Amino acid sequence: MGTRRDTPISINPGDSTAGSSHTNWKAIFDAASSSATASKSREAVAQRYWGVIYAYVRRSGIALAESDDVTQAFIADVLLGRNLLATASPDRGRFRSLLLASVRNYCVDHIRRSNASTRKPDGWVMSIGESDVDLPDSATPERAFNLAWVHMLIASAAEEVKGRALSTNREMHWDIFDRRVLQPALVGAEPVSTEAFMRQWSISSPVQVANIVARMKRTFTAAIMAELGNFDDDADSVATEVSTLLSAIGGACR
Repeated sequence: MGTRRDTPISINPGDSTAGSSHTNWKAIFDAASSSATASKSREAVAQRYWGVIYAYVRRSGIALAESDDVTQAFIADVLLGRNLLATASPDRGRFRSLLLASVRNYCVDHIRRSNASTRKPDGWVMSIGESDVDLPDSATPERAFNLAWVHMLIASAAEEVKGRALSTNREMHWDIFDRRVLQPALVGAEPVSTEAFMRQWSISSPVQVANIVARMKRTFTAAIMAELGNFDDDADSVATEVSTLLSAIGGACR
């Protein structure tokens, strides 16, 4: 079982464990199947959505000490055990809405049952990473779920942009964008100065730093918007959060 979260943990998109960078219906379908790779797909899907499920559970009225257990139980009993994934389909609506309704009903049932037990599907063991979502104390369960969902989008987009930069020998571009723009916008880190980057990367002109920042902002904005499309999720509550983030980094939403 995971470690109890006594204090909020801030998101760290540079070290995301959220899974692949896009919603992958093929992986969801595979997780619901009996294929040779189904177990691996189930674990990947469960790890990806741990954070958003936990965010709702933690704000639903369930005791903090139980939040990890209830999240694990939902994943085992509903997401996998009752094969919620088998009912998911792009033709039946957004996966976010299906997941939100399912975890809401589960939490209501759990609160009604004082002797709820935690079970796992036979023969399946999952290793779960730490949640990285900083939840406001005043957040409703739905608000917490949406915030965690947006953080998942951010982490996926950041992972995609970082991976693309490193695979094309543009470590400098990622480092400048991450420490000048992304970390200050997400966690309030102090932006690294242009002069410091020029010394670190042997850059001769501050204009070059500015150009790198501008290009990476555009790349990250495109990645965020791709995530919104790939998650098939343009609900106002989610789009508003993304717009706020993009405004903070100087990007544009839609």
